[in-house]
This record gives sequence, structure tokens and C-alpha cells, in this order.
Amino acid sequence: MRKIKKIGDVETFPVDVIINKPVRENTRVLFSHIARYVIACRKLDINDRNVVVDASCGEGYGTYYLSTKAEKVYGLDIYETNLKYARKYFDVDNVRFLKYFDFLKTKISRVDKLVCIETLEHISKKNMEEYIKLLMRILKVRGDMFLTIPLGENEPSVYNKFHKNEPSIDVIYKIFMPRFEKIDIEISSFINSYGEETEYAMFSMYNKRN
Repeated sequence: MRKIKKIGDVETFPVDVIINKPVRENTRVLFSHIARYVIACRKLDINDRNVVVDASCGEGYGTYYLSTKAEKVYGLDIYETNLKYARKYFDVDNVRFLKYFDFLKTKISRVDKLVCIETLEHISKKNMEEYIKLLMRILKVRGDMFLTIPLGENEPSVYNKFHKNEPSIDVIYKIFMPRFEKIDIEISSFINSYGEETEYAMFSMYNKRN
């Protein structure tokens, strides 16, 4: 089983470990994680006119990829250890790495797109609605969102102790349906942080342009 980093009570994809040898075994895992950000850019049509939030950013590799497409990207996380790593290795002119509530203090008025990859399953049932309200405060009223979760049954994971609750597709749809005008759902397989193939749900959520 692949060794992952532990930051508090969440898992963190170890970019600095994955990109080292053995190259063949690690390349598939690395590409699989980055692929979700590639898909997010395509699904949301992220371009150089967009301000984007990556929630949560972890070590920042996905935030950096988003920055190659967007005007400005904010990588948000709750752990300063993650943010320090991200600032060290992925700091570029159009990226800022911040804690969630530090971002809210900036009173930034425009966030066009929000990307939330492998985050919601780390939130307990008790705190999920509060976290989603936080995301909706960050995203502008007519903004779009890309979300991924491992397929679950609205219970804690049976294989990953860091997944406090793996929400089901119907639960996610019910939560976000009032907030967006269109939701597309796809099922795909990715390599998780343990190097195991896992099925995930991808939600592309849209609002009509003004």
C-alpha cells in the first residue's frame, strides 16, 4: 500500500514522493491525479478571463495547473503545512495560497469558477452543509463549479480512514440542485492516493451567463 502524508486528520497526495522513483509505478498515479484538473479546465472552460478557486489545494500542484489556464487562481486549504509547501514549489504571479477564512477576509468580489477535487469526503456529515455554504460564499452568484467525490453510500469509507463521509450521488445532487441551473454527472476510474483504482463521480455544475 502506498504511503501517504498525514496532515492533521486528512490525507495529502505526496507529490514530492510520487514524482521520484520508481518512475513507472508512480507515473500512472501522478497523471491520474492531475487528470482531474485537466478535466475540470475542460468542463468549466477555464480561460484567461476567469478567476478560479481550488478548494482544497493540498500541496498546490492542481492550483498551479489551473493557473496555466486562468487569469488568477486562489488555492485554499485549512492546513498551513500544505500552504507552505505549495508556496515553496508552486508560487507564480497569478496564484495565491491562503487559508479559507483568510480568503474571505480579502473580500474578493469575483470568483468565476470553483474546483473542489477529493475534498468533500474529508468533511463529516455534521459539517458538510456548513462547508458547502462556505463554498457558495466564495463562488459568485452566476459561477460554475467542478466537484469530484469517490462513489459512496453517505457513510464513512470502509478503506480510507481519512474519509469521514463519502456522500452518495443523490445526496450531492439534492444539495447542489437549488444552487445551479444544470448539473452533469459522470462516473470514471482514477488511481487514489494508495495507488488503487477507485470509481469517482464528477459533477460539472453550471449557471447561465448574464
